[in-house]
Amino acid sequence: MVIVVDFDGTVVARDAPLRLLPGAKHALLTLKRAGHTLLLCSARSNRAQRFNPELDPLVRAGVRSAPKDEESRQRSMQFHNHLHMQMVNFIARELPGVFDAIDDGEQGKPIADLYIDDRSMNPRATGSAAAGWAMIAATYGEPVTAVRRRATVRS
Repeated sequence: MVIVVDFDGTVVARDAPLRLLPGAKHALLTLKRAGHTLLLCSARSNRAQRFNPELDPLVRAGVRSAPKDEESRQRSMQFHNHLHMQMVNFIARELPGVFDAIDDGEQGKPIADLYIDDRSMNPRATGSAAAGWAMIAATYGEPVTAVRRRATVRS
């Protein structure tokens, strides 16, 4: 089975410095020993953030804005490249040989059998897709308030 694993909040804690979440290493080693193919994916690999903000579909749609001046663009891209390399180096040091590949942001969403991500919601988790989507609509269907927006970012 191909399993995509998110990095921040899934393999490591979201706070600095980077540290493995309890149980993550054991679980990943167990999956690897079971013969699964593990692909590490992360927003840290996002090509729009690392190379060209115009690649972001939300920037192209006018929903999000890209840095306007070249200096800001360069600083932002350097920062995001640093985050990507920080992840790659951490995995090489702390989990050598566990992942079969690390996403570089070229492909977009990879095809997999299972996605492990701390920010996912599974509409079928409640037993049926309809019930799951109803739960998602009930939870997130109200307008976003400043308080809820902050709470969502922190979780």
